[in-house]
Amino acid sequence: MSEIDIHKSLLSVVKHPIFRIDKLGVILECHIHKDFDALPFSGDLKGRNINEFEFLPNGIDVVKYCLDNQKSEVTYFSVPASEGDGKYFEVEIEPSSANEVLAVVKEITNRKKREAELIQYYNLIQDIYQGTASSTGHAFLDHLTRQFCKAFNGDFSFIALFGKEGLSTVSFSTHSEMLEQETFDVKGSPFEHLHQQEIISIPADCQLVYPAFKPFKKYDVQGLIGIPLYDPDHLERPAGLMCVFFQKYYHTFQHYDKILRIFSTRASTELDRIKRTKQLESSEEKFKALYHNTPALFNSVDAEGKITDVGDYFLEVTGYTREEVIGKMAIDFLTPESMNFGISKVFPEYVKTGYCKDVPFQFVKKNGEIMDVLFSSVVVKNKEGHFEKSLTSLQDVTEINKRRRDIIRSESRVSDDAQRLQSLFDHSPVGIIIHSKGVIKKVNAEAIRLTKAKSANQILGKSPMDFIHPDSHEVASQRIHNIYTKKTAHKNEQKFICLDGSVIWIEAMGTLISFEGEPAVQIAIYDITERKQAQQKVLENEKNLKQLNAHLTRQNQQLEEFAHIASHNLRAPITNMMSLIQIKEGDQDAATEKFVWENLKKGVANLDETIVELNEVVKTSWELDKRKRKIRLSGVLNKITASIKNDLIESGGVIESDFSAFDEITYPKVYIESILINLITNGLKYADPKRQPVIQIKTTLLNGIKSLEVKDNGLGIDLNKFGAKIFGLRKTFHNHPEARGVGLFITKAQVESMGGNIRVESEMGEGSNFIINFGEA
Repeated sequence: MSEIDIHKSLLSVVKHPIFRIDKLGVILECHIHKDFDALPFSGDLKGRNINEFEFLPNGIDVVKYCLDNQKSEVTYFSVPASEGDGKYFEVEIEPSSANEVLAVVKEITNRKKREAELIQYYNLIQDIYQGTASSTGHAFLDHLTRQFCKAFNGDFSFIALFGKEGLSTVSFSTHSEMLEQETFDVKGSPFEHLHQQEIISIPADCQLVYPAFKPFKKYDVQGLIGIPLYDPDHLERPAGLMCVFFQKYYHTFQHYDKILRIFSTRASTELDRIKRTKQLESSEEKFKALYHNTPALFNSVDAEGKITDVGDYFLEVTGYTREEVIGKMAIDFLTPESMNFGISKVFPEYVKTGYCKDVPFQFVKKNGEIMDVLFSSVVVKNKEGHFEKSLTSLQDVTEINKRRRDIIRSESRVSDDAQRLQSLFDHSPVGIIIHSKGVIKKVNAEAIRLTKAKSANQILGKSPMDFIHPDSHEVASQRIHNIYTKKTAHKNEQKFICLDGSVIWIEAMGTLISFEGEPAVQIAIYDITERKQAQQKVLENEKNLKQLNAHLTRQNQQLEEFAHIASHNLRAPITNMMSLIQIKEGDQDAATEKFVWENLKKGVANLDETIVELNEVVKTSWELDKRKRKIRLSGVLNKITASIKNDLIESGGVIESDFSAFDEITYPKVYIESILINLITNGLKYADPKRQPVIQIKTTLLNGIKSLEVKDNGLGIDLNKFGAKIFGLRKTFHNHPEARGVGLFITKAQVESMGGNIRVESEMGEGSNFIINFGEA
């Protein structure tokens, strides 16, 4: 293979477009894979300048910068679509010489979409926190309820608490306005039996499933999503519920469960804060008890910013003693960055409004650990309306922020893993087909090659059963059912129909996976056609070998029997002749000579008869004219009937025939004539003298097997006595002067030499029925 051929061969497997461009932006050479259709390239690109492409406004600048600095560069561009979102691309530019670069174009649309989803998810979390930063109490809950409705694109949302009268809302809204508070009777509703940490999700048919719950009908509710709210003091049962109603069928989105828990955490925290605030307002003693015992980081600050009091929980969490905190400036416990942010942004506004809520700061604990907190504070004034102190609360959100960062990192890892898995899927040497609900959803390049499709579009949307040979349909359907129900992998070999109609053998491994949120079956397929052909050839060779062995075994048995009979039948007349010669040599008398010559003639005649019989046996075993040809049995029978006409007249015999099952057979003509003559003449030879000889010949066809039956009403054969010897050479069963024991031996040898078999059914005094099995039709 030449260097040019190698170059073309390598380019043929590269799926990304590759361009060679000079410093002026002229395309000197380009390679675009036949399956690449992400960009609307048309015509010959060679010789065109990249400035002609509107989607590459700064392309020539990047090329020049790459050549001037002789280092790799990456640039990005997008191409708008006529419908839907556009496509995004990344271009890797590498200097190949002082005046030329190589540019590789990769589509990154899916990566961009995943990045957009992450940004959307992050922004939604930011909206939850920042959108409620300027309010507290019921105003905070109202804002949170509206945000909740918007986040899930619902029609109504509410925060409600369980009470004696039922489920009472504390905040009820659409995504744009607040509604009057209501109390719902929970009997017969989906909220009647809430389980701990259970997310309630009903996509549709709320009114049908819960007809007794009146709000569903009042607000025309079809679906809902809800999550229980808990009182920190009573975690054993839900204290309330945060829920969104949908007037139409809804779809969940990625991380919706995490978003639900963030909303529920914010609502539960604020409800708890409201409850605690009410308790604080009830009395000073209660206030002090709550101040020190509530699991919140409370402290009080004077007008100079010094800490005047601090809650016990504050000390427990931060590790400081009361003496180490009282009298110190509150900002001294913040990190330098938080301190600067507070002095420049937060505290000036706080002085004006007397209020701030959920300001993110970083607090330094005694052991040096940094704690993420949300700083909230309110000014407490004396009776004269003058500043008395600031009541401050710090909410530890270190763990929440850590989880949020973990989620973002996890999403990034998932994105990277997805890209790696996609690459493995695309470049796997094994064909992979993913189908769900009887429809093919995804295939890789190897599956496209195996099915002989031009592109994935020829496969997607089809049923996997379209590619399975009809012989395997029932078994394949059962396997797919078992994969879904038993959730176990199944491996099998089956015929596979390609798009061009050709059939190959495959080995398939099916496993249950989740694809696009639904159960699906992933099938890995290998082409094993060559292996199956080799196996079939081995089986055929084994079959032929067995047939050859059986044939050789039969011939050996026949040869052994022939040798035995030849030795026995030839030895007797020769011994007799030798004895006569010795008599003649010992006695020259004329009478003796006459006796010797008369007996020698008889011995020679017997010897001649024996040799003729043995010659017939040899001729049958080594018959040269074994060519098969199409013959009609009725024609053969007519010929035989004519040849034995005198025998039939003398015996008064009748031949009846029925060739309705089949008349034509492919067989050596000399054999079928010999077989019928032997069986018919035997029927006449061994006829019962008490009745007219009747010979019935008929054909049968059963399960594709052709058979010929020759039945007579003669003397019959004692099968109990002679059954094992009936087809042996020189075996006779009646004292008939013409019985030689050769005909049935020859008939059996002829039938078996053509791969068939012969058997007999007979009873003494009833006749015999010889059944010849020719094999498949």
